[in-house]
Amino acid sequence: MSLTSSHRGDTCPACKGPLEDAVTGTCGHTFCQPCLPHPSQMGAHSSSRVLLCPLCQEKEEKEALLVPVPLGPLGETYCEEHGEKIYFFCENDAELLCVFCREGPSHQAHTVGFLDEAIQPYRDRLRSRLEALSMEKDEIEDIKSREDQKLHVLLKQIESKKQQVEAAFEKLKEELRNQQHLLLARLKELEQQIQKERDEYISKVSEEVTRLGVQVKELEDKCQQPASELLQDVRVNQNRCEMKTFMSPEAISPDLVKKIRNLHRKILALPEMMRTFSENLVHHLESDSGVEVTLDPQTASRSLILSENRMSVRYTRQKKNLPDSPLRFEGLPVVLGSPGFCSGRHRWQVEVQLGDGGGCSVGVAGEEVKRKGERGLSAKEGVWAVILSQQQSWASTSPGTDLQLPEIPRSVGVALDYEAGQLVLLNARTQEPIFTFSAAFSGKVFPFFAVWKKGSSLTLKG
Repeated sequence: MSLTSSHRGDTCPACKGPLEDAVTGTCGHTFCQPCLPHPSQMGAHSSSRVLLCPLCQEKEEKEALLVPVPLGPLGETYCEEHGEKIYFFCENDAELLCVFCREGPSHQAHTVGFLDEAIQPYRDRLRSRLEALSMEKDEIEDIKSREDQKLHVLLKQIESKKQQVEAAFEKLKEELRNQQHLLLARLKELEQQIQKERDEYISKVSEEVTRLGVQVKELEDKCQQPASELLQDVRVNQNRCEMKTFMSPEAISPDLVKKIRNLHRKILALPEMMRTFSENLVHHLESDSGVEVTLDPQTASRSLILSENRMSVRYTRQKKNLPDSPLRFEGLPVVLGSPGFCSGRHRWQVEVQLGDGGGCSVGVAGEEVKRKGERGLSAKEGVWAVILSQQQSWASTSPGTDLQLPEIPRSVGVALDYEAGQLVLLNARTQEPIFTFSAAFSGKVFPFFAVWKKGSSLTLKG
């Protein structure tokens, strides 16, 4: 007879009382465990090791017996081997034990405790882990909430920027339309003035042609008169035949010609102005904005003093006592900017102040540029820059290129296009190019600055 735990009925069919430690046989009958006959009560049947169902007397080999783990009214757990209630827990084997298991040889040397006591540390660890997980969950939810808030703010900012862009371009289009209408109105005005002066010119010339035509007709008629008649009024005819010089009027007045020429020069410059504006706009919008260039103190020469915000550098005659570093420049008063670039378009601007006899250099340098010992400033050595001084200015090509500048620029703009291999240095005030380098950049390139002579300094504009 095979037995399993069950609560299928409330009353035991054998004893007619409430089910106590209910079990169910393979025959399907449910009864109390005490109602199950013990082998001692089975007499001769005990030797055959057969258990009988109290109701149907169904016989099954005891070897087929499945000892239940009953589910009593209070939910106690029973030993599968002995059918006794579980009271102990073996920490070594992590097993539940009844009294008989506890006294068995396999657990004598093990750490065994009461179930309620043994379970407490595990519950404490579970509670501790639960608290940790709850705190982690709360923290993650807080982080999510903060990040959601940030994203919400960013999305609002993006929407605001979209409106600003639309408004800026609408204003630009409106301004361009206004200028277009103004130019067209001025051209229309000139057209009307030209037509007016043309009509006046044609009118004057037509009048003179008509007058001359009348005189021609009169003279033709006189030529046909007999000699006696012609000679009678010879003096009058002679006066009338005298040629009068015709002062031909100008088709277009000098004042109108001047207006046309001035407007022509303005219109002629429009395509170049639009091209420059478009290029500046593209450079501005496509450059990797948001990356602020600062000075890297680890690269600064000992004869340079950097400001606390790393935006300004000036020259000093007294060299500072700085720790040696493979990144630091020795000899030339040089400092590199940060960060370095290995892709994209980037722009920055430097204000220049030169002391008496001083100079400066602005450009970019390769990551592998030599920083110790004798070296020069040239593209061959990994430096693409312009050198500005009150005596002479040149570009660091190999060999150098003299720059004929009308004045030392007070502010130098640097435009780097890494993929295109182009570096443009320009007068930031006039936007006139100072020099353009073409190079096949490889690896990182860094903003490059050098300044010498007391009173000379460079300042990055944020």
